[in-house]
Amino acid sequence: MTDINFENNRILDVVNENDEIIDSATRTEIHRLGLLHREIQVWMFDEDKNVFFQKMGLHKKSAGLLDATVAGHVNKGEEYIDAAVRETKEETGISVLSSDLLFLQKFKVLNQPQDSLEGSINHTIRSVYLYTKPIREEMLRKEVGIPGGGFQKLSYDFLLNTPKEHEQMIKNFVLTKEIPDVLDYLATWKNQF
Repeated sequence: MTDINFENNRILDVVNENDEIIDSATRTEIHRLGLLHREIQVWMFDEDKNVFFQKMGLHKKSAGLLDATVAGHVNKGEEYIDAAVRETKEETGISVLSSDLLFLQKFKVLNQPQDSLEGSINHTIRSVYLYTKPIREEMLRKEVGIPGGGFQKLSYDFLLNTPKEHEQMIKNFVLTKEIPDVLDYLATWKNQF
């Protein structure tokens, strides 16, 4: 069960613009001061190329918005790929191997207003991965201890031509910076199962 107070007191690495570790602090302190830190995101899909999104929990200002299947912080001393494996298990209940995660991109995300709680500034370097094996929707388990939330799948065709009136249901930077890479991968993916 996720303890939000424990999560806020986790120690994370603080990094510089070159993604070099320069310090460490609690998650709460990092967000209060707007310190640059590390995050991961992992995308999952099914055999019909439907992409799974996680609905933001009620404890967030962006409650209900759709985000990556898995999104989380990299702990102090942890590598991006190890955080991706850990967070996938925590947030979906699915155990994955690092060898099944395809690195898509790394980029800097400066404070997204819809993500920020009062007094919270989120500056991060994010590594984005794709789980290369299709999953079944019933495999996904909502993280215990997070109010609200859950998962929603959207079709490849819907994401390829997302209607303007539906764009606001997905975090903007996810739709513009991450989904294109996910769709590029799925365009060439052949169901081998």
